[in-house]
Amino acid sequence: MNRLLCSGALLLAVLGTTAATAQNTTDATQSNNPHGTLNPAQQQMVSNSLSSTPSQSAPSGAQPQVGDKVPESMSAQSMPHDVADQVPEAKELLFVKLPDRILLIDPDTKLISEIVTEPATTGSTAGNQGR
Repeated sequence: MNRLLCSGALLLAVLGTTAATAQNTTDATQSNNPHGTLNPAQQQMVSNSLSSTPSQSAPSGAQPQVGDKVPESMSAQSMPHDVADQVPEAKELLFVKLPDRILLIDPDTKLISEIVTEPATTGSTAGNQGR
């Protein structure tokens, strides 16, 4: 009986520690990105809305990642009103459109807060299945 109680207490202690760590990680992530993150549907709307916006090239050898400062050679732009109307969470963000992705930038820190990948535009193979 004592063994069972000790095992149960140990399990509760481990689960409590894990839950507290997960909560602290979530809080830290949210506090580092006060503008939040976009869900996949919102990312798709941003990508579709910015599809006709001209893209710029990343500096040679640069692979911008979330948390990086935007390279000086790239010019961040304000989010267009039509995008902000569709995705209010993106209203305050700046963006840089690259040929294959869109960098969403925190205007306060000038750090990349999110990367939206562009959908492939090579055509659909759905109609060719089963042939």
